[in-house]
Amino acid sequence: MKRFIMSWLVCFMLCSAVCAKEEDFPVKPDAKQIDIIYIHGAYETKEAFDKSVNNVHGDMVKQFSSDPLMYKKLLDNGNKKIGEEPVIFFWADKTTESLKVIDKALAYAKNFSSKIAQFGRETLSHTLHDAIWISKSSNSRELLNNLNNYVKTESEKGQEVILYGYSAGSLLTVQYMTNRLPILDLNELYNDNDTSYTGKYLANLVKTTKFEPTCLDALKESKLIFYTDSDEFVANPNTEYLKNTLPQLNSYTEKFCAPKNTVKGFVVFGAPLTTFDSGISKSGSAENTLSQLVMKHLVENDMFFLTVNYANDFIGMPLPGIPTLDSLKEKDLLSDIEPKGGFIYDDSKVKNHTLFFSAHLAYWSSGKKFAKSIVNAYNAGYKHFYGLNDSDERL
Repeated sequence: MKRFIMSWLVCFMLCSAVCAKEEDFPVKPDAKQIDIIYIHGAYETKEAFDKSVNNVHGDMVKQFSSDPLMYKKLLDNGNKKIGEEPVIFFWADKTTESLKVIDKALAYAKNFSSKIAQFGRETLSHTLHDAIWISKSSNSRELLNNLNNYVKTESEKGQEVILYGYSAGSLLTVQYMTNRLPILDLNELYNDNDTSYTGKYLANLVKTTKFEPTCLDALKESKLIFYTDSDEFVANPNTEYLKNTLPQLNSYTEKFCAPKNTVKGFVVFGAPLTTFDSGISKSGSAENTLSQLVMKHLVENDMFFLTVNYANDFIGMPLPGIPTLDSLKEKDLLSDIEPKGGFIYDDSKVKNHTLFFSAHLAYWSSGKKFAKSIVNAYNAGYKHFYGLNDSDERL
């Protein structure tokens, strides 16, 4: 009888603790929804990726909703909630034709290769193919348009989004962040000291025209600027074209840039970003300038960027450094940065007890562990970026 009473008391206490926890994090009936858009990696099928996403998404909802900092900051104390249904962005069908060439070459290689060499060559070529394919602007342009349509659809529903980019999909995610966020303000870019015809025209135009903050792809799609082989952006030299097109820039912005106040953050995992974008740290380069403007936009618009890699994932690469607000202020373009809660963080040391050759796939096998890793990175990243400790009242 005593055992029964003790068991009942333990169950009652556990139930009370769970119920109290749920009451501590109430969700408003009219809470705004934040949907997660999942972007897959290399060599995926639609069925396989759907299964992977559905295996982890429920844990994302639970873990995000039960974390105190995410509840307070991301979910605005219950005024927002994570969408129960995932949004899946699939793009591998666009690579079908080029993969046929790879497979034809692999079939020929079987005539002279060992089984081990065949396996290594097939694995490497399929893994690298999509990452290399998607990093070319001629290929990613259509994908970015399609992805932006997904984001716009969510915005039209009154919902916000977080973009999840896995493996090769992390490259597309970062391209969206760099090319589609409205990080450029032409009202601030003109230089009164520029005595060229274009410089004088732009300086006069911004005094009479209110330009909305725009994105790189709006300028590229409008052909107002071009990207050169020497890593520079140059204005269209046709002055008549500039005169006719510049006043229409806001319409290009609306079409090609991320809609206002829709994207809340980015999570990349199993991400080979540093391998493909190692030149981004080169001072004075266009890539470096854009990266600084992106960081400024994230921090000033309460957005986050997280890199989460398992420590034994040989494809996932850490960022070259983990910035803080103070370290960003030391950069030329960021000395006047005005923080509004956004931050950037890398956690590429997440422990995962699988063999190294399966670690790259392990994100999808345990949703709870993966979701918890993101929650931990969010908490650690916010504290690290702003130099906070666990007792700080801003948490």
